[in-house]
Parts: sequence; structure tokens; C-alpha cells
Amino acid sequence: MTSFLFWNIMNKDLRTLIVRAVVERDVDILLLAESGVSDGDMETALKTATGREYAALSYHTDKVRLFTRLAVAQWVRRQTDALGARMAIWSVAIGAPPGILLAATHFVSKNNSSDGEQAMLAVELAKEISRVEEAVGHQRTVVVGDLNMNPFEEGVTGAPALHAVMTKKLAARVERVVQGTSYRFFYNPMWGFFGDRTVGPPGTYYHRSATVGDLFWHIIDQVLLRPNLMDRLHDLAILDSVGGERLLTESAGLPRDAGSSDHLPLAFRLELD
Repeated sequence: MTSFLFWNIMNKDLRTLIVRAVVERDVDILLLAESGVSDGDMETALKTATGREYAALSYHTDKVRLFTRLAVAQWVRRQTDALGARMAIWSVAIGAPPGILLAATHFVSKNNSSDGEQAMLAVELAKEISRVEEAVGHQRTVVVGDLNMNPFEEGVTGAPALHAVMTKKLAARVERVVQGTSYRFFYNPMWGFFGDRTVGPPGTYYHRSATVGDLFWHIIDQVLLRPNLMDRLHDLAILDSVGGERLLTESAGLPRDAGSSDHLPLAFRLELD
């Protein structure tokens, strides 16, 4: 099993919590959005806590910082276009050949883009993923990160965009043709985490606004999988505690911004052997 942890830490230095989560989850690949810790300091903290070497692989422009205890030789950077700052795509030689493609993204925010702009830019994101899949000759792709969109928004569900659907049965069709063009599916398991009749928190991010249509809880931190990997997913969780420390307030059950982040971390494992 290969263990992943993603967390948007809102430009804070949360090294103590991060390394606790890494130890607790036995994390192989750590992804941090809006990191308030230098890569070098994070590498040192990870080695001190685990006794293992973690290498920082991200380019200086990347919005998501990537750390791994897998051998650096197993990683090949595939991202070359102008979206590079928002998404980094790596070939990872792990498990059965040909390994996987890992796309790490921190997508444009609603603070700076309308829903329509997000949807249009998500089309470009999807094109780049497909381009890399064609270049490497496989579709064993995992997308991880802060999409700044809920699973039901057009940039996630739209066929020319990420085309991520809520059930395995739908995704198992692999692709569908719309207006004469074929679009590949992603499977989006995050649909199953909405609300309080699920295991764990009702979302990954809480935001209260004055609008009449406020959702309050959102799932903008997500993992998407191509159909040939969806049965390899295990132990996907939105974490509400790390090393015995609660990440939610006691009274309201909301993300504890003080000493933590207003996003909750995502953890999961992939069976790749």
C-alpha cells in the first residue's frame, strides 16, 4: 500500500501536526498547499519524526509542495505548460508497471474567479491531464488537491472539464461521447462524505457567508481516480484529529483555525502492487 496525505495549511507553520499525521498514517507521499514551512525545514522535521529521508520534489513555482520517502529516481516530472503553477503532474514508478500519474493541484479560488471562469480553466486542466496520459501511454491517474470547487460544480462534473462522477458504475464506462467528442471519466469518491450521516466530518472546509444560498460545509479538497485505479483506493478519510489532537472546535464542530487550518486534511491509500 502507498499512503498519501494532502492538507491545505493556509500559510501556517503546522510542522508539529503534520509530522504527527505522517507518523500516524505512515505516509509515503505528503502534499501541502499554501505551506507556511520552507521545504528544507519540512524535510528536517519529517526525518526527525520518522527516522526516514523525505525528499522535496516541487518546483519553486508550484502551489502544492510534495515530499516523498520513495526514491527520487522513481519520479519524473511531466508538467510543461502554463498551468504548471496550479498543477504538477508526475510519473511515479511504483507498484506494477507502468506505475501511476499523480496530478497535484491547488486550483484557482472563487475569491479571484467566477464559477464560469473556474469551469473554463478546469477544461484546460483536463486537457493537460489527457495530454500527459497520451504521452506516457496509460491512464493510471490520480488527481489530488484543493480544487476550490465542490464535487457537483461544472468544473468538476462537466464532460470537457474533469468529468468526475459519483459512482463506480458510471466511471466504469471509462468514457462517454458528447456532441461527437469522447471524454474520459474520473471517479470522485468525495461525494460520499457530505453531511452528518457519514463517517467523519461533513466536509473539508467550512465557510459562512451572508448569501441566501449558503452551503456552509464544502468539499473542495478532493481525490479523483481514473476507472482503472478506483478499486485500488482504501481508507479514504477526512481527518478530524491528528495524534489525538482535535482539528474541530468542541462547541460547534467547525475547523479549528487557531493552531490548525480552516481546511481539514485528506488521507488515503492506494494498493498498487
